[in-house]
Amino acid sequence: MSTAYVYVYLDEDPVPAGILETVGAGREAGARFRYGRRYLERKDRLPIDPVQLPLPDPGIEREYSTEEGFVLFNGIRDAAPDGWGRHLMERAAGARALSEFDYLVATGESRVGALAFGADLSGPRRMVPWAESELPGENLDLAEMIDAVRELDTAEELPIKHRRFLVRGSSLGGARPKSSCEYDGKQWIAKFGRADDRTPMCRVEYVTMTLAAMAGINVPPVRLEKVLGQDIYLVKRFDRVPDEAGNRRLPFISGLTILGAHESESSRQSYRGLAEQMRRFGSEPAADAKELWRRMVFNILCNNNDDHLRNHGFLWDGRGWRLSPGYDIVSFPQVGTERDLAIGVGQYGRQATLYNALSEVASFGLSCDEGVTIAQKMQQVVKANWELLCVQNGFSALEIERLRNCFLTCDEPLRDLA
Repeated sequence: MSTAYVYVYLDEDPVPAGILETVGAGREAGARFRYGRRYLERKDRLPIDPVQLPLPDPGIEREYSTEEGFVLFNGIRDAAPDGWGRHLMERAAGARALSEFDYLVATGESRVGALAFGADLSGPRRMVPWAESELPGENLDLAEMIDAVRELDTAEELPIKHRRFLVRGSSLGGARPKSSCEYDGKQWIAKFGRADDRTPMCRVEYVTMTLAAMAGINVPPVRLEKVLGQDIYLVKRFDRVPDEAGNRRLPFISGLTILGAHESESSRQSYRGLAEQMRRFGSEPAADAKELWRRMVFNILCNNNDDHLRNHGFLWDGRGWRLSPGYDIVSFPQVGTERDLAIGVGQYGRQATLYNALSEVASFGLSCDEGVTIAQKMQQVVKANWELLCVQNGFSALEIERLRNCFLTCDEPLRDLA
């Protein structure tokens, strides 16, 4: 059994919220959690996970256990890394096999959201299962990060000089190389290309996110830089708010958490389901449901088929969970004209057509007329600007042709549907 205290940053300070214990192993692995009494007495307390770890009634002490198949509670698992971060940790750990608990508690302070972990009540502290208890030197500049990514992609073992990159890169979700960094005095996520990329994915993501903003989607500021001849895509962190004390952390949960769903069943979930959960747990569900529908439409228009539930997020605003700014919105080239999104769109399942998106538009608080009008305006913006943005950002003619198939839905007729 492994144990960790779970902390939540409330304002500037980490507050112990409860204790996490892992139980069992293999297929029997799971976890238990108990909120602390003092935490439950706080007026500014919040549920770590609104579905699996709701706040108990006043005066009630309750121990929560994960359901079968869940190694960790979703709201806690959101604070752990995914593909790239795990890749770095595994390099650092060598032959040692790492558990879900190890990935969680070894993550650094740049992790998403406001959770932190520690071995005791003295405060948050990384609990590293391999040799080093700390990894010094987080202040890598972008050029050093590029050097690190190049070596990490090819080296058999994690070079000692790049182990400090682990502190930042291992904290974040997603499969591609990335790291938290300070740029222009603010907190950003830097994403890097890889040697085997056939398509310049940093520029593709920059163009797609820029298009999203032009189409009226709420996205954070983004930048595209070139360092040592290599593209770096920067997206401003929306879970960090600058204040006099530094950077205040905002509590964050994923779409997987607000649905209470298992990772393996993500493709059976839907945008409509997210909208329904926002009505249960959100502080502004009407506005957020309309924004969510617009994002679904945009994902169809640009062929962002990586819109799985971890790529939808929610931030705590003191009253409930608000839809976070959009992130990881990227056009993915593919052969053929039929395509699906990662989660359900409408009455025709995951089929990525505007007709399907409009089939359940009422579930998002919009009439069919309103939906058609919004979709047509978004079509016009995307169709008029995607190729222009590619040219402005240095895409070759061949790279533009590879992307063209992503935008076929911009020509889908809609005027007869209203």
